[in-house]
Amino acid sequence: MRTTTAILFTGALAAFGLVFGAAACGGASFQGNRAEEIDTSSYPADIQASYKVTAQRCSKCHSLARVWESGITDEDYWVRYVERMRHQPGSGITKGDESVILHFLFYYSAQKRDAGASKTAANP
Repeated sequence: MRTTTAILFTGALAAFGLVFGAAACGGASFQGNRAEEIDTSSYPADIQASYKVTAQRCSKCHSLARVWESGITDEDYWVRYVERMRHQPGSGITKGDESVILHFLFYYSAQKRDAGASKTAANP
């Protein structure tokens, strides 16, 4: 009986956490800490600074892995995506943050595109 109660209580807490997290960030739920950090030590200083803002703002509502693993490389798409995220309640993304975040995402996407092109050229 205690085991069943404990399981139900744990399930209720998990459900509450998902609902509360979704409400706080406009429908997104935090995904936990998965492959969050990117090694930016070889990036230019301005990109490293942009990364810090990006990581801080984007991780408020979802895992950073969601951003890094999105596969998005189109800059126009990033502009629309970040603007939509900025309008989510609780995101904390200001108009100024939006341009800083885009600065990093454009650089990061270009790195991903270049890496993909190198792999394709190496393996015809």
